[in-house]
Amino acid sequence: MTHGQRPHELALPVASLAALRRALDDVVGADHAAHALQTAGNAAGDAFHDILTGASADTSPTDWSEAAFWRRFAELFARRGWGHLSNERVHDGVGALSADDWVEADPAFGEERPSCSFTAGLFANLLGRVSDDEVAVLEVECRSRGDQRCRFLYGSAAALDAVYARLRSGDAVGETLATLR
Repeated sequence: MTHGQRPHELALPVASLAALRRALDDVVGADHAAHALQTAGNAAGDAFHDILTGASADTSPTDWSEAAFWRRFAELFARRGWGHLSNERVHDGVGALSADDWVEADPAFGEERPSCSFTAGLFANLLGRVSDDEVAVLEVECRSRGDQRCRFLYGSAAALDAVYARLRSGDAVGETLATLR
């Protein structure tokens, strides 16, 4: 890289993301902060897509086996210090990405609701670009609110809207997924 060129990636202390979230919460409130972080994460998804696909310019993620895609996806984040993701199919058309060490979460926060909003936006963009379709992401467990792991459901907007509505009415994730059609 020559002087004056911008790097493609930038390493920041983990505390920077937490400080940003706290500052946004204080200035604009939790709902607006979550929206702003999700929007920023969504924008970052473009760069993550380029990184994911750039390593294999000769093939597209759609050409990779499912196992190869999820391995590469998890490695993309693990190599950058975000955490160690696992993927599982939890219902037809709905999957889950989970990590018990996800960097955006901070167990010291004591949040009332999941708060990895940047990640939710990032995953929605990245998975949507890879699948060439709209993908919604909903965090249903979060270490910032005391859960053992961060868990993000992904799928169609209609499916995740239905999950969200049931969760807001007090239903558990497992029973909610079982009722999806």
